[in-house]
Amino acid sequence: MLDELRTPRLVVAGTATGVGKTTLTAGLIAAFKAKGLTVQSFKVGPDYIDPAYLAHVSGRPCRNLDSWMLGEGALQQVLAQGSLGSDLALVEGMMGLFDGRGGGMEGSTAEVARVIRAPIILVIDVDRTAESAAAIALGFKNYLSGIKLAGVLLNNVASDAHRRSIEDAIWNGAKLPVLGALPTLAGLGIPERPLGLVPVGENPDWERMLGILATAVARDVDLDVLLRIAQKAELLPLVPRKIFQGSAARSDRVRIGVAYDEAFNFYYPENLELLEQQGAEIVPFSPLEDSHLPPALSGLYLAGGFSETFVRPLERNRAMAESFQRMHRAAVPIYAECGGLMYLARTLRTEDGTRHTMAGVLPVDVAVDGELHRFGYRQLMTLEDNILSPKGQFYRGHEFHWSRITGHDGGLRPAYQMLNAEGDPIGYEGFAGANLLASYVHLHFGQNPLLVDKFLAHCREHAAVRTA
Repeated sequence: MLDELRTPRLVVAGTATGVGKTTLTAGLIAAFKAKGLTVQSFKVGPDYIDPAYLAHVSGRPCRNLDSWMLGEGALQQVLAQGSLGSDLALVEGMMGLFDGRGGGMEGSTAEVARVIRAPIILVIDVDRTAESAAAIALGFKNYLSGIKLAGVLLNNVASDAHRRSIEDAIWNGAKLPVLGALPTLAGLGIPERPLGLVPVGENPDWERMLGILATAVARDVDLDVLLRIAQKAELLPLVPRKIFQGSAARSDRVRIGVAYDEAFNFYYPENLELLEQQGAEIVPFSPLEDSHLPPALSGLYLAGGFSETFVRPLERNRAMAESFQRMHRAAVPIYAECGGLMYLARTLRTEDGTRHTMAGVLPVDVAVDGELHRFGYRQLMTLEDNILSPKGQFYRGHEFHWSRITGHDGGLRPAYQMLNAEGDPIGYEGFAGANLLASYVHLHFGQNPLLVDKFLAHCREHAAVRTA
């Protein structure tokens, strides 16, 4: 395990949401790749959709750097592990530079940049502004002592004259260099929907957009200076806490089926890697396309995604639903998050009022009604032993969902006592059974090795019974 990180790294931050961080970061990755560099991407916070765009460009899994959910030591380990084999780590920030949870700075891009000792490049959208951009840059530079604001990238520049006037104003007023200035590129905005950006798999225009972005960044951004700034990132000593301890040489390896397709893809890469390192064989399958589950499974893992978007093909695939029911009756451990919970339900009612039949593993009904029901960081205490955790353990997670439970019955117990990030009680969350745990909250397994150990212990118990 590494005891220090030397990889050049850079944080691409913004003044606010919507200034172009994702598109600019994607363009930077493509441009650096064209220069022969291997680029590892990261995303601040718990988001899944933005990272999928960056992973698509880099060809490597994009990893989340979430200081609230992971803590500083685990976050640094995620950075170090993800950066192995790369020439440059590019970190896309979230929201504005100083925006964290609950309106404070905890979990913000600025906090993550401090934890990983990385210089920051600030993206400013200069559409409909000129010299005022210098006041913005100066304010961000002076707002908090100790941050390493190394320069500025301008987005939506109207003309060469517009660019030159802003460059001069920012240098004269804030003593910050403008390291790139992208013109307004019509039609390059990534389309959005209520859950955020349209996923990369559903954006057929992305390859064309990326080609234009990469050309513009190579032309209008000083990549050599950016790389030199990244190379000046401080040496980062790593804390003793070791999340990644190398592959486990075990004779009792178990096969875990992981739902992975356009409907189910909200996984933190480390969750799957940690399972593998502790003796799991990850077996991907598609509830959309496959007619049955893979053979000889000793566990199932369904993360979030877009069950409601793909509800009709999921409903039509009755053979897969019946395969899940057989697995549940055979006491195979099943863990589901958010969209996975929705798929395991009896029914899913969409906004038009249509009730769709789902897998029928959970005796619950779910409705999507166009309202955001819960969103934000969560603290969880396990109410009893379950397939992920002993009773009385505390975890941190995140939920963001537009559906709600409309009815349930049949011997399921609540999985967690849930609090918000500030510690205020919200109520009970999730459903727990003998070999089942389903919740709207997404967990990062890197926060506590118990999550992986307990799940694999249950999977191994099932495998031993099945092969006895």
